Amino acid sequence: MIMQIEEGETVMGFRIRKSISLGKGIRLNLGKNGITSVSFGKRGTPHVTVGKNGTRFGTPVIPGTGISYETRLDKPSRETESQRPVMNRRPIHPATPMRPMPAVNPRQTQVLTPVSVIPPSPVPPMPNGYAGGNGNRGSHKMKKPWYGRWWAILLYVFLAFILLCIVAYATTPNGEIPDMTGQTVAAAKTELNNAGFDNITVKPETKGGDDKWKVESQNPISGEFKTSTPITLTVKRDNSDLADIAKKDMRLDAVITALKHAGYSSSDYVIESDTGKTVDKPSDWIVLSAGDGVIKVHDKAAEEAKAKSEAKAEAAKKKAEEAAKKAEEAAKKAEEEKAAKEQAEQQRAAEEEASRQAQLQAEQQQQVQQQQQQQQQTTSPSDNGSGSLIAICSDGTQAASAPGAPNYRGMCSGHGGIAQKLGRQ
Repeated sequence: MIMQIEEGETVMGFRIRKSISLGKGIRLNLGKNGITSVSFGKRGTPHVTVGKNGTRFGTPVIPGTGISYETRLDKPSRETESQRPVMNRRPIHPATPMRPMPAVNPRQTQVLTPVSVIPPSPVPPMPNGYAGGNGNRGSHKMKKPWYGRWWAILLYVFLAFILLCIVAYATTPNGEIPDMTGQTVAAAKTELNNAGFDNITVKPETKGGDDKWKVESQNPISGEFKTSTPITLTVKRDNSDLADIAKKDMRLDAVITALKHAGYSSSDYVIESDTGKTVDKPSDWIVLSAGDGVIKVHDKAAEEAKAKSEAKAEAAKKKAEEAAKKAEEAAKKAEEEKAAKEQAEQQRAAEEEASRQAQLQAEQQQQVQQQQQQQQQTTSPSDNGSGSLIAICSDGTQAASAPGAPNYRGMCSGHGGIAQKLGRQ
């Protein structure tokens, strides 16, 4: 719907237009003859439109529908006004005052023969869609009525679609949705189809194994609904045959392949190791037991590797023990030889020390005897107590006191004490 008011220099109106977004708030507006203008501003917000008809500022009336109220910002130019199509009409000349005609004498009247006749200028045909204006300013292009516009046609289609939906909903019969919890998917679908419900969604997909999946929950729950109501069944794989597929001592990779062929997914069962370790490589594990959605496995590869490692360690230990025993025997023998050698050296040293002590003792005795002999042979003033006292110290040195000293006190104090007193000399 377009309402235009052209009066003075103010132009404003309501508009509905089709547009193509170029991003960042720039849109191309389309009309019958192609691109009519460019709009700046995001959809649903105030915007400015620049086109051949001028510059307008628009404010959305109903956001999201394209209906907006626009106000003309610039003034229409005289050139634009002059370019409007006008009806081709003859100019209107002002009337010329008529002069009075003189009296004619009937005797002097002559008949004149016309020389030529000037035909009237032809009037060109008017363009389609334009009408005359009785001398008014140019004519306007005729507009379609509002019920023939494109937006009215879209409105008709939309209302017809809404009416069709209402009629379809009103004519759809009601049905009773039963409680299907615990039933197989195949049985649940059959029961729903018999009740008139066909819009059924199963999550997750059963991949054709409806007889091996059971319903855990449903939406909507049981009750009376339209048969066009969508129904969602949340299902879970029935794992009662898990033990028949995952048999004891089977390799885990073979079990996983067999379960996949039987319609199982990885979320339908849990794999647990007997040691609590993470199962990384299925080919290294074997099945111990299966049931209640749990597969117990054992790391066979780790067990074999451990056995090999233990055997190798045992052989290495035995070899090390033998080597240690030989080394111990060799060390014992070397210790015995060393002890015997040390004992012989100690004995030899003891004999040498005994010989040296005996020799030293003999030398000391010989020295004492010599000193005694010298004392006996020499006549000294020892009798009157005026001579010096002579003593042999412990380190073998000889010490003499001051002449006339009454005793040996203080002698050999720095040589380990007195070893022998020789008397006065």
